[in-house]
Amino acid sequence: MNSSTTEQSKAQGIIQLLGNIKNYESTGQSLIERTEGLNQASRVRTSLFHLNKDNPDNRELAGFIEYLRLNDERALSMIFYLAGIKSNQHQLSFDEFNKEEKQLIITAINQIKALAALLPKNIAMPI
Repeated sequence: MNSSTTEQSKAQGIIQLLGNIKNYESTGQSLIERTEGLNQASRVRTSLFHLNKDNPDNRELAGFIEYLRLNDERALSMIFYLAGIKSNQHQLSFDEFNKEEKQLIITAINQIKALAALLPKNIAMPI
């Protein structure tokens, strides 16, 4: 058997193994339920760990937004779009948003986190 035939045989074996991969299925909570769970966890975190309940310390989130502003403007725009933040406010730092806008931004990030947990794991890139 030559090298090409051996490689073809191995590839066919792998393809047969991959044939056992199931279609996508999510048997857990819905995206909305997962997002609300993350939002509830954020509220509990505020009530337990922050003295100022109206304006908790979100330095990590503020830093993340600045990081995205410098490194991935499209990802930041996606978050602001999901949050319903007007485009003329996209240049604001996190601390410059009002309480309701901050809540919307946090909810948008929680939506992305919930969605990321549901993404399929065995994705093949067309080549």
